[in-house]
Amino acid sequence: MDIVYKNTFTMTLERYLYFCDNPVGAEAKRRFRSWKLRNIWCIVLSILCGLLCFVLKEWLGLYMFAVACSLFFYRLLYQRKRLNKKLYNSLLRAQDSNEWIRTTIFTDVIKVQEGNTESIYEYSYIERITEDDIYFYLWHNSDFVFRLPKDSFIIGNSKEFKNFIIDRIFENRISS
Repeated sequence: MDIVYKNTFTMTLERYLYFCDNPVGAEAKRRFRSWKLRNIWCIVLSILCGLLCFVLKEWLGLYMFAVACSLFFYRLLYQRKRLNKKLYNSLLRAQDSNEWIRTTIFTDVIKVQEGNTESIYEYSYIERITEDDIYFYLWHNSDFVFRLPKDSFIIGNSKEFKNFIIDRIFENRISS
């Protein structure tokens, strides 16, 4: 069958970090919030212990809690980004090229190509579609999502794409 829609984009470091900082899916959001809350609680606890040491004039304890608080701030503000940059670079090296390009082709099936890999999905795999100003989100379940930039359609356009997917989802629900 002919290609109906084709979406191709380069996964830049900025886009990858955006994906990491803006998780999609219930489990991913839950883990991200949990990680943030743990770090914030540790910072608050360090500050409270530091204040207690200050009131009790335990200078060594105050120094230790200041160091602990600094380490938690480091984890919260810097370490995650640094680790995500390392992961991006290792994934980029695995692509066997200088660019990480993701192509999603819509024919009678959905083909997702990244580097040397190609995954094929039936339209019945997609349960729903949502969107924001920048992306379409094709949901398989609450945790597995395809994120497609609206401005990256090479074949077809983003204005008609949503109706195309809705029709395929509706057809699959009727036939099943």
